[in-house]
Amino acid sequence: MSYSHLTIDQRNHLYQLRQEQNLSQRELATLVGCSQSTICRELQRNKTEQGWYVPDKAQVLTDKRRKDSKKKFNNITDWILHEVKTRLKDYHSPEQISGKLKKEGGEWISYETIYQMIYQNYQGLGIYQRYLRQGRKKRKKRGSLQGKRGSIPNRVGIEQRPAIAGEKKELGHWESDTMIGGNHLGVLVTHVDKASKFLVAGLAKNKTAKNMNKITSKLFENIPQEKIKTFTCDNGKEFSYHEELSETLSASFYFANPYHSWERGLNEHTNGLLRQFFPKGTNFKIVSPEEVEKAVELINNRPRKCLDYRTPFEVFYELTSDSDALHC
Repeated sequence: MSYSHLTIDQRNHLYQLRQEQNLSQRELATLVGCSQSTICRELQRNKTEQGWYVPDKAQVLTDKRRKDSKKKFNNITDWILHEVKTRLKDYHSPEQISGKLKKEGGEWISYETIYQMIYQNYQGLGIYQRYLRQGRKKRKKRGSLQGKRGSIPNRVGIEQRPAIAGEKKELGHWESDTMIGGNHLGVLVTHVDKASKFLVAGLAKNKTAKNMNKITSKLFENIPQEKIKTFTCDNGKEFSYHEELSETLSASFYFANPYHSWERGLNEHTNGLLRQFFPKGTNFKIVSPEEVEKAVELINNRPRKCLDYRTPFEVFYELTSDSDALHC
């Protein structure tokens, strides 16, 4: 028998049984008509300060808990609120804030609650929308994205991707994405090698599968075939012609799980680096290929701590795929 709250009549019956007879919790449960665990919880949670069980007092305590449970953000402390505001100002996402707090082992809050507090303007958090990556005034309904984007034909999930592709030790495993221009004006297609952090990027007129394949094929014309092994993409329709591109590049395509952007974390990070040159709202239709090439060149020739301060260009073109110099 599953757990449920007792009615006031059941509470009165329980009180009378305990007064008149010395019964076990199992016996009380049978006579009251509920589970033993319900009796156990009832006696533990609804006793008075003196340790007595009184049915009227038990009902009052139950009603108060129900009322309190309907109050949103009831357990948000001043410390949590301060930490959320501070970290949002540092452009940490709600998911990053939640994960970091949990790892630190102190007070914790879920990222969903942080989003709710922001979009419901709890304690003035509404103004912190400006620090969110998307900066939307309203939250998208869950599941709405999947309905709009459709499905990927013959999609192969990331769980089937070879383990070596996620270890960042072998050249040739790429993460792929697109950067959309302001008001959907133009697209920048980006691919990043996981081991070397080497970036290739190119402009497209729009975010169609046909354009994605055309630009990607061109970007990899001069890349050695041994350095083109796998691609990991999101679930956008621009990758729906992946089978055709797979045949052209002789590479395998895998797709991250929906709403799991961290499964393509390097690409998300690299797109962030590109935003230094092409801020949000950039009209990519008026950006020249030369401007993109210059930005990509600067990023590929920037020393990286995780590469022992070598550049992505040096690692991609000078080190073999099994080199011990690839640390991250």
